Amino acid sequence: MATLTIAGTQQEAKFGFAFKNLADKNYNQTDKEGNDVGGFSAIYTGLLQFDLEALKAFWDCGLAHIKKRPSISEIELGLEKRIEEDGGTEELFKEAFCEIDSSGFFKRDAKMFWKNLELFKTMGKTDEEKAENEKGIQMLMDAKVELLGETTESMD
Repeated sequence: MATLTIAGTQQEAKFGFAFKNLADKNYNQTDKEGNDVGGFSAIYTGLLQFDLEALKAFWDCGLAHIKKRPSISEIELGLEKRIEEDGGTEELFKEAFCEIDSSGFFKRDAKMFWKNLELFKTMGKTDEEKAENEKGIQMLMDAKVELLGETTESMD
């Protein structure tokens, strides 16, 4: 369970329409072709890249169900305190990624993310572009293994 203490109160991230709506509204990104990636994908990819902004976005959206949602600065303070207590960011990223990856609400989105990534391997006009794509995909797969504590065999 992904929890974070904010302003002295233990908060739990929840996944549902409140998360999705806020993610799409505030964290959607556009790809090279001008297509919307979607807030979930932007946050999911950011967590795989150990991006602190994605961690902040995860908590902002994960707490969207709360009537008096904490501000970004309150979330940042909670994250800073937790990073100090944990001695780093590793546990925060693992918790966030594991929760969103195993969430019933986003299960299909996560599955499609990895399926689309497999298709991306074949894209590229030159062998060099394809090799670069393969390298980027492998980095994300390695990050998934690290975050979920899986072995490479269990990824198949």
